[in-house]
Amino acid sequence: MMALGDEMKQILSVAHSLSGLQADDFAALRQIAAEAQPWAEELEAQIRDLLAAHEATRPYVDTYLNGQPAAWFRSLFEVHDVQAFLHAQMNLAVEHVRHGVPNEVVLALAPRWVEWMTTKAAQTLGYEKAQEIAVVMTRVLNLAAVVMVATYDMVIRRTFIRETGFSEALLKRLQTRTLQEIADEMKQEQQDAEAAAA
Repeated sequence: MMALGDEMKQILSVAHSLSGLQADDFAALRQIAAEAQPWAEELEAQIRDLLAAHEATRPYVDTYLNGQPAAWFRSLFEVHDVQAFLHAQMNLAVEHVRHGVPNEVVLALAPRWVEWMTTKAAQTLGYEKAQEIAVVMTRVLNLAAVVMVATYDMVIRRTFIRETGFSEALLKRLQTRTLQEIADEMKQEQQDAEAAAA
């Protein structure tokens, strides 16, 4: 199995190279820090309200982003070291594993952050600047979400291997053995759901 440090570097290298993140994206966010950081509490309230509004997501109100969305949002405008920022997202992913926050919560909320921040930026900075910031935030949030999801998967896999003593090759064989069975069960569930909705 690849050494932990090497796998972390691989995750960051692949995610960063495909994300489209520009060298000056964080510089653009730092330039509007004075205007944007005061929005943090309002945006956190929106995140919490959204999570609390649905029974399926209510358990994550106090665990998504370690229960501190406002602090996380403010940190986006203080990044000077991209590597350190991405390491922080990896650490958040470990906390999500610890508290059972699923990846679908992270992925579904990323565009909501962009949507809400763009609205605030348009009100405060004007439409043209808001559109520029929306593009930057989309790249930053997408990269953060991808790093969190990839780290989540890595941590779960490594925890299983470490606790069971299985080799990675054995784990892959077990996955291959049961994958088709699970795929068939999923198709049946999908067909049943479609039939019930018809």
